Amino acid sequence: MADRRPQFVWMLVARAGTLVTGVLASVVVARALTPEERGTYYMAVSVATTAMAVGHLSVEQAQTSMWTEKRRRSSLDRNSVPLGLLIGTAAAVVATGLCLVFQEHGHFPDIRLLVLACTGVPMGMAVLYGTNITLLRDRAGVAGWSMLGSAVVQCLCLVAFGVTGHLTVRTVVIAWVVSFAVSLIVLIAARGVTVGRPDLRLAGTTCAKGLRLHAGSAASYLLMRSDVFLLNALAGSRDVGIYTLAVTLAELSRLAVDVFAQVTLSRQFNDDVDDSALVAARMVRFTVLLGVASALTTVAGVSALITPLYGRPYADTATVVAWLVPGVLLLSAARPLSTFLLRQRSSHLVVLPSLTALVVNVALNAALIPVCGAVGCALASTVAYSAVVAFQMTYFRRISGLGLRCLLPTSAEATRFTTEVKRRYRELHISRVP
Repeated sequence: MADRRPQFVWMLVARAGTLVTGVLASVVVARALTPEERGTYYMAVSVATTAMAVGHLSVEQAQTSMWTEKRRRSSLDRNSVPLGLLIGTAAAVVATGLCLVFQEHGHFPDIRLLVLACTGVPMGMAVLYGTNITLLRDRAGVAGWSMLGSAVVQCLCLVAFGVTGHLTVRTVVIAWVVSFAVSLIVLIAARGVTVGRPDLRLAGTTCAKGLRLHAGSAASYLLMRSDVFLLNALAGSRDVGIYTLAVTLAELSRLAVDVFAQVTLSRQFNDDVDDSALVAARMVRFTVLLGVASALTTVAGVSALITPLYGRPYADTATVVAWLVPGVLLLSAARPLSTFLLRQRSSHLVVLPSLTALVVNVALNAALIPVCGAVGCALASTVAYSAVVAFQMTYFRRISGLGLRCLLPTSAEATRFTTEVKRRYRELHISRVP
């Protein structure tokens, strides 16, 4: 088996660079915009990302499910970008139409700002499909460059707007749209994904397969973003500004876990079903250890730095992050289980957990937001994410025949992990001593 450590290190560096530039960008935005203005910007972006999430037809999940059929891989590759642009354009048109209909309801931003944000949907959809193919082709390095290049360009745009005094809600949205164009260009230029004549028959088959999974996929996204719409409607744009910043910072805890899952994605399709279950279990044990370390570091870091970096108006963000991180940790650590279940090609394994958790999330948000605001939103999200993981663990046990204890790190594994972290820390410390 190929040594994946170089890929893991590079992807970790790329993700770290992406998150660092993302945090820098969020600092620039927070210093230029009030929480209310940040909430307005994020609502416009949320409309566009929701259009992508609801409209992508779960094509990327269909790609993953069909990747085991080697004869179809080249056609799935060629189809990804054209299919993304076509479906993305349709999703953007529908989203714009719905915004026109409901403009006076739900405290939506100005329609021109919403239309501007929706111009990024086709490119974002192509990036979604193309990145998935790139990872399935075991070209994690290209995916890393695409992600890092997008983040760097977005950050540079924001800094340039800030320096010249043109940083407004509108220009922040423009920088967000441009970042998708950069990401797509890198994917194509670095040949992570192939642009060629599409196979229309396979495109139809892929969409049909995706549609069977789409209720779960759309519910998974709405599980993670419907709270923003509810918070905007029940509490206002200031709470949205605080909460969405907390989400950005809480996702720092996913850095190492997501990189590990991306680098090892193709590994879960190289074995038969029984071996795949053992691989998934080993991955979960490792991601739990990575996630706990990352979560503790994130909560401590945010608590110490939120006011110095973002200013006193954003001080409440630290409390929201502390409530969000446990749910984010659980959801990201269980990602190998989600991939294992997707391999089974049974749609209810993917759909039912997400739909159930979405109902729980909406109900809890409706009850808690009027009382606790953004903190209630974070608590509801953590409970709902935990419900998804509980379903995934139950299905995994039934299908694999493995006990749930195999998903928990042993004391020996925890000791080895801790020892390795300490060793790396000492090496880094010694290297910095003059």
